[in-house]
Amino acid sequence: MIDAITESAAKAIFKSILQFLFQVIVEFIFFYTGEIVLFIATLGKRKPRWNYYSNESASKFVIFTELSTWIGIAFWLFIAWFINSIF
Repeated sequence: MIDAITESAAKAIFKSILQFLFQVIVEFIFFYTGEIVLFIATLGKRKPRWNYYSNESASKFVIFTELSTWIGIAFWLFIAWFINSIF
């Protein structure tokens, strides 16, 4: 009985850790991709923020970080569509 409880608790903790790591890594990739896309789209006038807007207020931090993340997602979806249309 205790073995089953311990095993299910360990599985839940391990699953949560893997989900967190996956989310952090994916958002990390999308954020920096979005920052690079914005840099290229503005022809270098807007410099990439490598610090996740940590010096900004909380509302600006959330808005700008999410904006860069969604631009990164859109970029990778476009790349996936483009590759799919070629093949």
